[in-house]
Amino acid sequence: MNKLRYILLLLTVLVLTGCGNNIKLTGRVVFPDGEPLTTGTIYFAKPDFQARANIRADGYYNVGSLSEKDGLPPGTYKVYIIGAIENNPDEKIISLIATEYIKEETTPLEITVPGENVYNITVERP
Repeated sequence: MNKLRYILLLLTVLVLTGCGNNIKLTGRVVFPDGEPLTTGTIYFAKPDFQARANIRADGYYNVGSLSEKDGLPPGTYKVYIIGAIENNPDEKIISLIATEYIKEETTPLEITVPGENVYNITVERP
């Protein structure tokens, strides 16, 4: 019986310490000249978790601003951006960033959490 109590206590401690450890992250996406990327959705992905944030017109984003448990759990994440496009007068969709940044499989961007709470990134134009 004592062994069962010990196991239940240990599981309770593990569950409680696992809650609320998510890291709220903010940052800015810019081009090498410092001009901000003005649109798109930035993704943070690892095999068992994915989070995203909208990129604002000033290039800033926030991950984990809705609740105490919101944010990124510890781990290493691939960072990629979808929807960084504009329409030109010919009705063609033009990507604002190099294609390597738009897929989890090809992006060179990666972060490890915990780490900094501010993660600024630079992306290249096409």
